[in-house]
Parts: sequence; structure tokens; C-alpha cells
Amino acid sequence: MSKASDRAYHAVRTRILDGSLAPGTQVREEDVATACAISRTPVREAIRRLEGEKLIERDRQRSYVRIWSETAMKDVFALRLMVEPYVAERVALLIGPDDIDRLKRTSELYRFAITQTDPDIATIVDQNTTFHQVLLEVTRSEVLEIVLERLVAVPIVPQTLRRYSRAQLEKALTDHNELIAAFEIKDPSWASTIMKNHIYRAQNAFFAT
Repeated sequence: MSKASDRAYHAVRTRILDGSLAPGTQVREEDVATACAISRTPVREAIRRLEGEKLIERDRQRSYVRIWSETAMKDVFALRLMVEPYVAERVALLIGPDDIDRLKRTSELYRFAITQTDPDIATIVDQNTTFHQVLLEVTRSEVLEIVLERLVAVPIVPQTLRRYSRAQLEKALTDHNELIAAFEIKDPSWASTIMKNHIYRAQNAFFAT
């Protein structure tokens, strides 16, 4: 894949995963080409790659952000409930002070975004992604990275956060801070429980509407 195609791929993929390109949104080659300052040929290559990853689907020669079924979403939550509490356990045993400081910084930025008159959802999504990415890095597990990369490819987290009320956003932040507290005292059982409840709340919020 050319550098231009790779640039288009990452630009579109990022917007799908952060929720700024919602499910069902048409992805126009000309718009991507203009945004990336490239021709349409590498954009077509990027879109084909995203189709292969099931992030984009074709209908009548047009490309759309994939709409995932309710069954698929339930499967994602079920798998997250299996994998992410284990990630939290592992992080509690491996994390060092520098990564704890990184997590605290994401929580500070998350908190500031919530306190705005209208919560800054884009920043919240970004800091939530950073928080969970730090956890994954701490595990130093290629297997967990592969598994969670595929789960994250279903853009369920940004959709969930965009449905949250301010109170729900604050509770999610509390969960993050409690996870940090569990990591600081290296308590894998507590960390696992917090993560499991965190995902259950997200699941309930997602399917409530």
C-alpha cells in the first residue's frame, strides 16, 4: 500500500473508531481525497482495505460506514467482559509509576471535558481511548493487543459515550479513578471487579436507547 493510501486509510479509520463518522454515513472518495490532499486512486485502495476489515460496506457502488447488528454488539460486550477484567488484573501486577501518572493525566483531561457547559465528547472519547491504550501497553501482550484491536474495530465505545448523560460520564470517570487506585496498591481482584462493573454499565447504557 502506498503512503498516500496508508494516510487515507488511517484518516478514515480514525474517524470511524472515534465516532465522528457514524454508522450508515456515506464515505465519499472525493471528500477523503480532498481532506488528505491526494488523488482518488489511493483512496479507493484505502476503502477496499477498510471493507476487508468490515468497517465499511458497499451498496450500489457507494461506500458506507458499517452498521453493526444488535447481535454483533451483544457479542462485543460479552467478549469485553471476558477479556478486559483480565487486562485490569494483569495491569495491576505490572504497572509502574510512570504509567500510573499517564493514567492520572488522562483522567484530569477527561474531568475537564466533563465540566464544560456542554461536555466535550470528542475529548472524552479521545482520553478514554488513551486510558485503555495505556492499559494494553502495560500488559505487554501481543495476543491481548490482537484481540482487543479487533474488538475496538467495532466502534461501540464512542457510540456509548455519546449516549451518556453527564452523570453517567462522571461515573465512568470515577471508574477510571478507582482503577488507578487499585493499580497503585497492586490489587488485581479489585481492578478486575471495577472493570467488569464499568463494562456492565456501558452495556446497559448502550441498549437502554
